Order: sequence, then C-alpha cells, then structure tokens
Amino acid sequence: MSPAGPPYTRIATSLRGKIESGEYPPGSRLPPHRELARAYEAAQETIRRAIAQLQAEGLVETRGQHGTFVQTRPSIRRIATDFYQRRPTTSTEPTPPFARSVEASGGHASWDHDTTRETADENIATRLAIQPGDPVVVTRYLYRYDGTPIQTAISWEPATLTARTLIELPEAGTTVGVVARFDTIGLHIDSVSEEITARPPSPTEVQTLALPPGVAVLTMRRTYYAGETPVETADIIMAGHRNLLTYRLAVN
Repeated sequence: MSPAGPPYTRIATSLRGKIESGEYPPGSRLPPHRELARAYEAAQETIRRAIAQLQAEGLVETRGQHGTFVQTRPSIRRIATDFYQRRPTTSTEPTPPFARSVEASGGHASWDHDTTRETADENIATRLAIQPGDPVVVTRYLYRYDGTPIQTAISWEPATLTARTLIELPEAGTTVGVVARFDTIGLHIDSVSEEITARPPSPTEVQTLALPPGVAVLTMRRTYYAGETPVETADIIMAGHRNLLTYRLAVN
C-alpha cells in the first residue's frame, strides 16, 4: 500500500475533487464503472469501492440500472454566535435560528409542527431542572430547505413558565423563535448549550429525511437558559449530508 492509501481511496479523492469543482455538478450522472475503470486504469471492483465511499459520504447516489448520480445538496449554515443573537425590532430578518440560517445560505425555510401538553419524564425533567411528572409543552417539527426535508426536532418547555401568556404555544402567537418569544414575557435568554454527535440513522429517520444509503445523521441536544433557568430544551436530528455547522467563538 502506498503512503497515499489504497487505490480506491485515491480514486474517490479524485472523483470528490471533480464533484466539488463542478466538473460533475449536482444531479449529473457519473461515467459508467467500465469507463471509470479505463480512465483510472483500475479494476471495476476498485471503482465500486471508490463509489461506495462517496456514497457513504452522501456525495452520490446509485439509482439501480440508471447509474450513479451526484447528490443535490442544499446546506444550511449554523453560526452559534450569530443566528441565536437578538435582532433590532426594526429588523426584517426572521427570528427562528433555522429560518435565519437557511435564508443566509440562499434558501427558503418552511416547517410543519404539532404541539401537545405532556408530563416530563426523568430525562427531560433533569434537562429542564423541574420534577418528573411536571407539565411540559412539547412541539414536534419537520423542517425543510426549499421543500426538501432536512431536519427534525422535538422541543420541551416547562408549562409553568408560559401558562396563560401569549407564548403558551410555541407556534401559535405572533412572535416565533425561542429567544424572541421569551423576551415578550420578560425572560431574557442569555446562553445556549449544544451537544452534537453523529450516528447511523434509524429506519424512520431514513424515510423522513430521505437519506441515501450510508449517510449519518447529526444529533444536537440544545438547551436555552435565562440565567441558570432552562427555558427550553430540544433534540434535533439533521441530515448529515445537507448541513454544514459553522462556529465562530469568542476567545476570552
């Protein structure tokens, strides 16, 4: 084995470069395996392994006998120190971080939601610093980028914080977005924590997010705080090949 790695990884690197440069643009069909084998002077099995690597990265998808195609990859940018920030009341920017990040990358954001009233289990109670069995407002989301499913989320809020206020239901009022909503009732969020991991998707996630084979999901556990009080916590599932997480953090 050469220092550069086995042949299939070198071929995958070459094809990846052609995809990223636009030589093979999104939606285009790669040359058949036999043509790639001739071009790279490699066995077709080596080409298959290279394609499998690109498929695992979410760069290409194989459509049966129709061939291998470059994935269309709408991405959102998440900048933790920007998209959570408050905007002036005169700003025309959307208040939810998801909508801001999609708009910043040139896309159109949309989402479905369903809100219920439930009780906190031990895990959610710990995250929200409440007691198990306390009432919580739970909202389940499916987010889309230009109509393409890109992210799901489940959020929990302590019901006692918003009961009998205009923001009791997260998506029912005139103000949306956690920071902006809680500002209206005098609870000013001043920090957000995020824990991010990657894992294989569940069968339901594959179907909901239209994930090609081999693509992982990014999971984010996010909690908003007003001082030391957690006001909302959420489990967010993101399609790994359609999301770019970008952070710029202050160094003190």
